[in-house]
Amino acid sequence: MVKRKSLPWAPNCVPDIRRQWCNALDKLVEHQSTALTEPSNTSGAGELRLQRLQAKLAESLSQMSAESDVIRNSAELFWVSRDMVDVALDAADSLPEWTPAIAAPSPTGLLCWARPAGNVPWNALSPTDPTEVTWDGLWWRSRPDGQLQLQPLSRLAKHPDLLSPYQVTSPLWATNPTLLLDPLVPRTAEAAHAADASPLVSVVGAAWLLMGQPTVTATRVFDDAPRARTQAPEPATSNPDRVSIIELRRPMSPPREHDGESSERQYRTRWWVGGHWRQQACGPNHADRRPKWIAPYVKGPEGAPLKTDRVHVWRR
Repeated sequence: MVKRKSLPWAPNCVPDIRRQWCNALDKLVEHQSTALTEPSNTSGAGELRLQRLQAKLAESLSQMSAESDVIRNSAELFWVSRDMVDVALDAADSLPEWTPAIAAPSPTGLLCWARPAGNVPWNALSPTDPTEVTWDGLWWRSRPDGQLQLQPLSRLAKHPDLLSPYQVTSPLWATNPTLLLDPLVPRTAEAAHAADASPLVSVVGAAWLLMGQPTVTATRVFDDAPRARTQAPEPATSNPDRVSIIELRRPMSPPREHDGESSERQYRTRWWVGGHWRQQACGPNHADRRPKWIAPYVKGPEGAPLKTDRVHVWRR
């Protein structure tokens, strides 16, 4: 049997990554649905217990199938570059109160980090399974009950065997925890460092807010759909495989060096200088607040690695 070559982890592959992941979810639903139709040899209390388990499985499979449909047909696709992952992680540490409904770039989305944004818990099925896996992506949706669902994703790059019990292969898979937020209620737990705060929520919030700021990010659109040259441009939402690539915007005019030796200095890295959050009025009658990342800029030669160990963040 020829082993299927894995997809490159790149923005132009995100549509295929989504398709393969949704196909794996559909295959898992189909496979496990057979357990609902198998005849039972139990009776009495055993039969009742089995019926409860089957009802729970049926509910879980129904939800998985619905999520697969939403991801496949409704999710907008985003790719966050390596530098922007670093900036989002740094900015998350000082993120003030923010509102998910104002920050989210779309009602439903699939976002891939160009590099892992950290680690997330894994629901180990055996003693040899790891307790954590890399955090490589995120998908979210506005549920029918009004809640905003956030689901971390992992490539399982170092642990592809974790999918063996499910009898599927996929370039992405859901991890823990599934987070449910009220999109209209400002997030205060993380800013207050409360016991129920989630660092994942802060990173997602920072990323969403930065994605919407043209002073910090630049967005390119990858769209390989064939189109006649004489055809009029289509709306941005017409192609479900359109990928928005979020990149760090280099300042047009960074501060000039006044040191006479600065012109002779040779730097091998880039680094962030300054940066802080400020609450900006927005919405009807300016009644809402949207955190805005103010005045960061990057120093160093174009194309050099971005350092993050000396980021200065001013808290306000």
